Amino acid sequence: MGSVLSLRAAGMKSRGFTLVELVVVILVLGVLAAYAAPKFFNLDLYRDRAAYDEVTSAVRYAQKLAVSSGCDVQVQLTTSAYALQQHATSCTVGSFTTISSQHPLNTSSFSDVSISPAVTFVFDAMGRSSANVNVTVGSFHFSVVAETGYVDSE
Repeated sequence: MGSVLSLRAAGMKSRGFTLVELVVVILVLGVLAAYAAPKFFNLDLYRDRAAYDEVTSAVRYAQKLAVSSGCDVQVQLTTSAYALQQHATSCTVGSFTTISSQHPLNTSSFSDVSISPAVTFVFDAMGRSSANVNVTVGSFHFSVVAETGYVDSE
């Protein structure tokens, strides 16, 4: 007790933070966290990658389905969606309609990810594509080789 009195008597204050200083520091940290944290945790890249993985998986599925069923499979890519379709009445005749299998990758749309270019191509019973296709999904790219139907992804 004598040492505290001697510090006060000598004109020295005890060390520590005041309540006001602590509140100001907490407020500054809160403001920084609110503005800086979203910059560090940007989900756009993850959203792009998820859409890219889904579209490439669907295209690969379409090629495998064409080979296994012996029927043409059409892949239709728009700027924000894709659809897999087969002939309605037979394997080679009639209009294309959405595949009725229970596979989850028949159609999908994306609100925050763009697909370019909008293109439609067909896989035949040999797994070949009707065209060479280069597709960009978000910031990722893949291509389809017409001669083999191979889907070349990153």
